[in-house]
Amino acid sequence: MALDRRRLISIVAGAAAVGGLIWLQRLDQTPQFVTVPTDAPGPPLPSPFLTAQLFHPGTRLRLDLGETAVAATEDAGVLDLPTGQLIAVDPSWLYRGPRPDTVPFTVSAPPGHYPLTLGLAVGPRSTGTLVAAAKLTIRDEPVATWEMALRPGEDTATLPPNHFFGVGVDVATIVLFDAVELPEMVSLTNAGSTAFDLVDQRHTTGSVELSQANTIAFQTGLGDGGYPVWIGRTGDGSVAAYMVDMLVLAPS
Repeated sequence: MALDRRRLISIVAGAAAVGGLIWLQRLDQTPQFVTVPTDAPGPPLPSPFLTAQLFHPGTRLRLDLGETAVAATEDAGVLDLPTGQLIAVDPSWLYRGPRPDTVPFTVSAPPGHYPLTLGLAVGPRSTGTLVAAAKLTIRDEPVATWEMALRPGEDTATLPPNHFFGVGVDVATIVLFDAVELPEMVSLTNAGSTAFDLVDQRHTTGSVELSQANTIAFQTGLGDGGYPVWIGRTGDGSVAAYMVDMLVLAPS
């Protein structure tokens, strides 16, 4: 999905950019295609190095809304990755079967168990506390470089300025899980599970144990929209972290 920084995707169950088209589907309708502009640059993206400051509690950061917030963190649990192939998706998009782009990122992690941390922006009363980022730590080492997480067929060279490939969200929630659990996740969602109804339950995160691994879901910043995922690498090129940016920080 190629999105500019604040392109919102409303009342739809799925959206994916395909050569200037976005695929839209309501739960009660057949897929349809609408043309969207792809040549106009969106607002600048925050640097992933800036977003990473959310994981240093006490750091003061400027929000995109113009307010100043203080960084805090929240432990979101440990994610099992038996194959190391990470999927990030809005859980509602699994209803009636996964969309074609519900696939793992091309860069995988070594199989293992990894802590997920939420980066919170604690702002004034007008904004409150926002889930501003989520980081899955693969190696607890300094990040030397960040790159955009991509799925098969995505190429950053094809993106207009300030656009990104990311995770589209319709229910203010992203869920992370290993690709081995995709069939079970689809079955769980189609069975009418409320396990991922975080907003209604007033919870920041939620976890579900599956047959081979688990899932962790978390709220997304200001709600629905599209959010980039970054991969941090150590100085020797090893994967150190995956970071979802909820785009609540000002670019500079």
